[in-house]
Amino acid sequence: MAREVSLLELRTWARQLSDTESDPNITDAELTALANRHVCEVYDRLVDAGPADYYAATTQITTANGTIVYPLEVDFRNLLNVYVRESSDERRQLAPMPTMGRSAYKAPTGEWTLDVEYIPVPTTLEDDGDTFDGITGFEELVANMMARDVMAKRESDPSVVMANIARLEGRIVSRSRARDKGQPKRIADLDDAAAWPLPYGWTGSSRLACYRLRAGNLELYEGLWTRP
Repeated sequence: MAREVSLLELRTWARQLSDTESDPNITDAELTALANRHVCEVYDRLVDAGPADYYAATTQITTANGTIVYPLEVDFRNLLNVYVRESSDERRQLAPMPTMGRSAYKAPTGEWTLDVEYIPVPTTLEDDGDTFDGITGFEELVANMMARDVMAKRESDPSVVMANIARLEGRIVSRSRARDKGQPKRIADLDDAAAWPLPYGWTGSSRLACYRLRAGNLELYEGLWTRP
């Protein structure tokens, strides 16, 4: 369940932890910058702890005849899945292009719609009411990291917030081992899918075979051949 905390609440919390509620030298702008810095850090740790689908967003791409390269969303962080829509109620997952496999593929030859599932970057906090999803209390880690930096600037003892940080980081590590029990213990064999991306006797509408991430773009390809 989401547990959202506002930028204003993070700044207030950091001031309380660092005992600087009345310090005019610790400005809102400085605390906002610290909040955004540490939101990114905590967000990355939570995404890595998984499952990543908790944070997923979906965008659509429509291929154009002869076009390989399609720009990614501006908030793109990393890719989860790419599906081509074969019909209104059928999707087929595309596999990544095999290593050094570019010579076996060509540009799309038709217009097909794809669903691209990805992890976005965290939203930048700017206004007092902007929020960060701490999920199960991990917004406390952001506040303590902010307080630590403030205390370091004031040359005060940060031992209490350092202990809080260590405790919360430990929670993230333990959580990563327990949150998703549904994944296989061993990797699936993808060799056949890489060699023949379209299944035997395939009759779907699209001929898309695979994708490749390159710079800020998603490249989409058809195979030069399929199973006879």
